[in-house]
Amino acid sequence: MRIVVLGGGPGGYAAAFEAARLGAQVVLIERERLGGTCLNWGCIPTKTILRSAHIVSDTRRAAEFGLEAEVARVDVARLRERKEGVVDELVGQVESTAKRLRVQVVYGEGRLVSPLEAEVTLADGSGVERVSGDAVILATGSVPFRLPNIDHDLSGVWTSDDAVSLGSIPDEIVIIGGGVIGLEFACAYASFGSSVTVVELMEQILPGNDRRVVKATQSSLEELGVRFFLGDAVESVEQHGGHVRAVLRRGESLEADVVMSAPGRMPNSAGFGYPEAGIEMERAAVKVDEHFRTNVPGVYAIGDLIGGMMLAHVAEEEGVVAARNAVAELRTVGAAPQLESVRYDCIPACVYTFPEVAVVGSSRDSAKERGIDTVQAVAKFAANGKALGEGESDGFVQLVAEKGSGRIVGCQIVGPHAVEIVHEVAVAMAHGIDVRHLAETVHAHPTVSEVVKFAALDAAGKCGC
Repeated sequence: MRIVVLGGGPGGYAAAFEAARLGAQVVLIERERLGGTCLNWGCIPTKTILRSAHIVSDTRRAAEFGLEAEVARVDVARLRERKEGVVDELVGQVESTAKRLRVQVVYGEGRLVSPLEAEVTLADGSGVERVSGDAVILATGSVPFRLPNIDHDLSGVWTSDDAVSLGSIPDEIVIIGGGVIGLEFACAYASFGSSVTVVELMEQILPGNDRRVVKATQSSLEELGVRFFLGDAVESVEQHGGHVRAVLRRGESLEADVVMSAPGRMPNSAGFGYPEAGIEMERAAVKVDEHFRTNVPGVYAIGDLIGGMMLAHVAEEEGVVAARNAVAELRTVGAAPQLESVRYDCIPACVYTFPEVAVVGSSRDSAKERGIDTVQAVAKFAANGKALGEGESDGFVQLVAEKGSGRIVGCQIVGPHAVEIVHEVAVAMAHGIDVRHLAETVHAHPTVSEVVKFAALDAAGKCGC
């Protein structure tokens, strides 16, 4: 039983490792480095940069804590060195796991030449290799979306890949896009001392998120000095002296050292031979069923390539499930195999701004659109001893629960350690723990997670459960 995985990001290597653990012979094809966008240019380097940004921000507030300290200054070379060290450590761990599980890694540009065969132009320049298997899992991820009206070859025009490379800290930066990527970089560069302007096409930042979350996040970023142009767009970018000038749709011109294009990402499907292999596409994404099977027998697809929740941890879970399904179908003869799927309703999504944002499930408005009668309970970090002691008392926990049953429908958190404490709610949702039982769970004191308990207690009273 031989399985070929095309793409070595979190989804691809998770699929490869799970298939190997289940006894398959696995070939993993990766164009550059194992870890994909997440480890090399996305999640991990940005969080490493944001940690340094948080230290700078904390030193600015030293007097609030009864301390005398100079504001930390950015040493770009050492910051870049630390970021690269963290990335290299994690990539090395993935490589070691591949060796331990006897996953064969082939480095090069891979593309399907038939449904179950890939052609790889080897990265070392030694030629072309053909790799075939009994099943193929496509996991080629995503790439930054490039706005067609902007010349990305202009000096001073960045994508998120450029921003994470840390060539310099610009004095002034205009960020196109008020989504997760744009806001995290806005937070980092504003903390480092850049003058930051965010231009967002929609009327709000973090489009699709709860209004309370949006208002609190925008307010915190404005306190950092970030300026917003909402419901507007960058029509063109041109070089102007030693700067770049962004011309907005409403007529305003913004001059800066850098214009960073961060409107989002799109599936990385171009040039991989998917249509040629007969695989059905929808726009740029590969179409799959709930078990990650494409329309071609034996071919699966996962992660950003299929659209949906374009998050590393989602891709990882999809990779594991796709590998299990592929192995199950290859092993089952003459009977329908037991196939798995992924529950997306209890997967958290996080934004690593100051303060952090974490959401899981539905907001009250989206639940109402689905015909669910809900209550909403809010508890604030301003009443939490740990948050007050840490000087991080902005924000709230907002729980949405079904009236009567107390079933948790969703949760939105803005505040300290939000990306950690949201998992308590995710576990409750995944296993049917209602707000009453969540409220009755003893939480250690003092902890910021007590705010979840108080929101649950309020929700239980409102639900009547």
